[in-house]
Amino acid sequence: MKNLQNYLFELCGEYLPSGFERDAAGVQELLAPLVDECFTDRAGNIIGHRKAALPQAKKLLLDAHLDEIGLMVSRIDEHGFLHFTNLAGFSATCLPASMVVVKGVRTLPGVVATLPPHLISEEEQKKPLPLSKLVIDIGYSAEEARKLVRVGDPIVLRQSCVNLLGSRVSGKALDNRAGIAVLLDALNTLRKMPLPIELYVAFSAGEEFSGFGARQAAEALAPDEAIVVDVTHGESAGTPKEKAFPLGSGAAIGIAPVLSGEVTGQLLALAKQHRVPHVKEAMSGKTGTNSDAIASSRNGVAVGLVSIPLRYMHSGCEVIDLADMKACSCLLSWYINQGGAIRHE
Repeated sequence: MKNLQNYLFELCGEYLPSGFERDAAGVQELLAPLVDECFTDRAGNIIGHRKAALPQAKKLLLDAHLDEIGLMVSRIDEHGFLHFTNLAGFSATCLPASMVVVKGVRTLPGVVATLPPHLISEEEQKKPLPLSKLVIDIGYSAEEARKLVRVGDPIVLRQSCVNLLGSRVSGKALDNRAGIAVLLDALNTLRKMPLPIELYVAFSAGEEFSGFGARQAAEALAPDEAIVVDVTHGESAGTPKEKAFPLGSGAAIGIAPVLSGEVTGQLLALAKQHRVPHVKEAMSGKTGTNSDAIASSRNGVAVGLVSIPLRYMHSGCEVIDLADMKACSCLLSWYINQGGAIRHE
């Protein structure tokens, strides 16, 4: 699992909030050696392509979203503090006293300002602060701050990955750099093997607010089928058991009306055949992932969903198990190697 960990730690060091994914040269460098061609499209998706060993092979698209949750500067006040709005996915409950990075004229460290408990009444301490009451301190005067930061500049959490006990890791943006690491690991496993399919990989933009990147990739690449890799809720203190899975469960294979029964059935069959640890994740209606956008693109695409259990989603201290990521990587490698689920007529 060392490769997976190395991929994950490097990926989580990138600052790529939704809509601002174009600074992802480091991610593209990880993908390029594992595919025959690699490029960035207009939406900001990073696309990789491995050619099939046989002519007229069908196309399989693997998708994992590239973007992370973020904030956006809305104004700079007379004290040099940055006021901000939610760019995608943040809850105010996890922000006070957080370290952040502001992607201004240059990358700037900052902290989400918070009052010491000595200066807050007991009544006020019981109430969560809304985003509108929070500011970011970058240590500059108003005049200096306005030279370095502009309204509209993005902000992300500043948090390195750390190893916890065993195979567990904590850090920011594991949603969904873990999914990208899984795809890189699967590609690395298959790098010297001839493939029975045309394989496309999309590290897609904009999932946290719309899924537009995955939809554009599916429209342009016209796959016969697709599999999305994302995260799902992991069990932790206070998490409803019916909405989460224990870390260490393996690959969570989605079952939903929007997902293809053929692709899902093949994933389940391969997991059972090759003894890949897995659980079934039942979802009503849509999945809340890029699966929804891809399934409805063009004339419809047969889509499957494989997810990794994750604790503390959309925070700076998300927790994941590398063993679950490896289970997902192994399952995808088997799926690719046997040529997918959809057969040409």
